[in-house]
Amino acid sequence: MELNFNKKFMEVVRQEAIQIHEEVIENRRYLHMNPEIGFDTHNTEALVKRNLESWGIEIIPGKMGVFGLIKGRDSSRMVALRADMDALCLQEENEVPYKSQISNKMHACGHDAHTAMLLGAAKILQAHKDELPMDVLLVFQPAEEGPNLGGARVMLADLQEKGMADKIQHFFGLHVFNDFPVGKLAFKYGPMMSSTDEFYIKIKGKGGHAGMPHQTIDALSLGAKVIGAMETFMSRRMDPFDSAVFSVGIFEAGSAINIIADSAKIAGTIRCQKEETRGYILENMERIVKGLCEAYGATCHIDVVHGLPPMVNDTETLDYAMAVAKEAFGEESCGMMPNPLLGAEDFAYFAKEVPSAFMAVGTGNPEKGCTYPVHHPKFDLDEDALVVGVQMLCNLAANI
Repeated sequence: MELNFNKKFMEVVRQEAIQIHEEVIENRRYLHMNPEIGFDTHNTEALVKRNLESWGIEIIPGKMGVFGLIKGRDSSRMVALRADMDALCLQEENEVPYKSQISNKMHACGHDAHTAMLLGAAKILQAHKDELPMDVLLVFQPAEEGPNLGGARVMLADLQEKGMADKIQHFFGLHVFNDFPVGKLAFKYGPMMSSTDEFYIKIKGKGGHAGMPHQTIDALSLGAKVIGAMETFMSRRMDPFDSAVFSVGIFEAGSAINIIADSAKIAGTIRCQKEETRGYILENMERIVKGLCEAYGATCHIDVVHGLPPMVNDTETLDYAMAVAKEAFGEESCGMMPNPLLGAEDFAYFAKEVPSAFMAVGTGNPEKGCTYPVHHPKFDLDEDALVVGVQMLCNLAANI
């Protein structure tokens, strides 16, 4: 990709991002106090639409979420910027003026910051739309945390139906993380986030008296063997450099100390960085479970709920994003993530269809108590990082 930075515009963006910092903080805090979960983000969407309309940004009707369109010099092409809007079912434990006002709902993953940063970027980009090389599509998405498979795949399908997806040259997303210091940007080539599959295994044996185990088929013992066999498989049949986990979260069997269990239930999650690894684990899980049950005379039923695909960054697009970051903030502000994350991100659906880059914005600051990880009831972020996010989004759209 040929790079031709508009350095004058990048300086304007820097100055204007500082000027609107308090406005971005205000939006973030309002959203933090009024979290919404799943697909029910109507109040958040109303805030987004009010702001976009007040700046003269076109709202594209959609099945869910909010699409905003900023017209650049070339409307045959566009670059897309995405922010997720939903919160988590979690009781906030922070004592701050902007603490969540809704019981058991909290922006513990920073989506309030993502939405506020994209709104800030939208305001600046719209004010300088004549300098944009192509149209900018703003994607405000619900349900990144679920339920089901989230909102990205629905919004992607909506764009495809509208004939807009083919115009998107590159797709960008940011995520705040306290793992990195405020002002730092972190990047990862290739797989960055994991796939998510769920498994539900039911083992049917033969119950009986605990003192006469030879007359039974012990489902509890078989369940333990299944878990042990899968742990051995993961440690001995998997490439140790291929990040993947097989985690059991539920193991239910037995009803009394003197009764051999006639059935057992095992459920959990599989996380992978590669599609081929995903298939390899699922195939061998079925083989191991069925083989053990057959060996001991039991039967089994296996259900697999396929979740999100791995989130994989496009090399050329990430090269561009890193170059933009180094130009805007200096090489010392950019770093590489040491390892991919085994958390998931439904931005993966966009990344499967469009050359995409997803990156981390550092928000950690021990002096302000911003050390807790995402999904923690005390998660909070250093709002100085919001300026960085706004600048990054603007520069990604304007220098491509």
